[in-house]
Amino acid sequence: MILSWIKNIILLLILNILASSASLASDRLTGQHIKEQATKYFLQQGLKLSLLVSDKRTFFPCSVPLDFRQRHDNDWSTVQVSCSIENWETFIRSASPSVEIFSSGSATDNDILTVAILMKNISKGQVISEEHLGFEGRPERQIHGAYHKLSEVLGRKAKSNIAAGTILKARHLDTVYSVDKNDSVLVIAANKAITITTSAIALENGQVGDMIPVKNLKSEKVFKVIITGKKKVAPITNM
Repeated sequence: MILSWIKNIILLLILNILASSASLASDRLTGQHIKEQATKYFLQQGLKLSLLVSDKRTFFPCSVPLDFRQRHDNDWSTVQVSCSIENWETFIRSASPSVEIFSSGSATDNDILTVAILMKNISKGQVISEEHLGFEGRPERQIHGAYHKLSEVLGRKAKSNIAAGTILKARHLDTVYSVDKNDSVLVIAANKAITITTSAIALENGQVGDMIPVKNLKSEKVFKVIITGKKKVAPITNM
């Protein structure tokens, strides 16, 4: 009798956490939100830059416009992104946007496109993260099968050892996600006093740090979570 009562209390706590996560998720910033604000700032400053961050990566909420600064003087390769009210900051790499020419019949061997370049040596089986990547302009004739967007490369696994400076191409990488769509994932909600777990079904692919929707197996309620590990997620909570 007592054990059944305890289980009911724990289940109620889980449902309350999951019910609150949907509204809390909408307060958090994503990589897409940060890139949109950064684009406006860069245009005002006359800079042709874009931030290299996944659209689905999540950040703390911010109730005021973000601040963007150089991490090092006269060098915008790494941008300090900060929130003055909620008092947090993060550093994100940047790149010049691609210069692509699509006019029919106008392409030549001298057209320059921006492509993903490996900045560090990586070993076979290693997963690509933002710190491994840079973007550089190269002649179009050199880049068949190359990648032009950060989202196309992040989270993919090297098929073999790859040297720094290599233009990453489709033949170099496999796709590996921390959570695949339709995976059964473990939802872990924890604080100093208690840890509660339940199961859900992932509704999208994602990497660690991404925010994705999942569906509770018992209630069939859909809510958003942050991926914390291999097939492990956490409901959105105030941090």
